[in-house]
Amino acid sequence: MTTPGGERLWVPGQEIGRVARTMTAERMRWHCDGLESALADRPVLSGPTIHTDDEVARANGLPGRVADGMISTNWLSGVLLEAFGQDYLRRGSLRTRYVRPVMVDDALDAVVEVRTVGEGPGGQAVITADVWCETPDGQRATVGEATVTVAGDRGQ
Repeated sequence: MTTPGGERLWVPGQEIGRVARTMTAERMRWHCDGLESALADRPVLSGPTIHTDDEVARANGLPGRVADGMISTNWLSGVLLEAFGQDYLRRGSLRTRYVRPVMVDDALDAVVEVRTVGEGPGGQAVITADVWCETPDGQRATVGEATVTVAGDRGQ
C-alpha cells in the first residue's frame, strides 16, 4: 500500500510477503557444508548429522533427516529484505523458534505479516511483524517476530 505521494503505508494485519519454497536434500547439504566451510575458511564437506544423513537421523529417533532451522529463518530473512531493503539490514531484527521438523521435500510458505506500526524517536515508522513458515495445510514449522525501523516511511 502507498499514499498518494508514493510513501509506503504499513497496516496491521497486512501480509507483506509470502514466498513458496521446497526443502530439498541438496539444500540441507549445502547449508551444512557452507557452515563448516565458513568456520574452516576453506571448502569442507560436513560429516553425517541429523541434517545430512537419514541413518543418523533415524538413530536419533527421527523419521529421516531434518532441515537445520536456520534454513527456514533465512527464507524469512529474504522476505524481510525484499519488503524493507536496507532498512531491514540496518535497523531490523528477527527472532525465530522451530516448532515442527522440516523434512526433505516439505513445501513451505515463508510469510511476513504486520502486527503493529509505531513511531520511533525520530518519527520513523517502527514495524513489528509476525513471521512464520507453514506447510500448505497451515501447519507452522518456524514462528517468530521481526522488527524494522523504516527511515522516511510513515505507518498508519
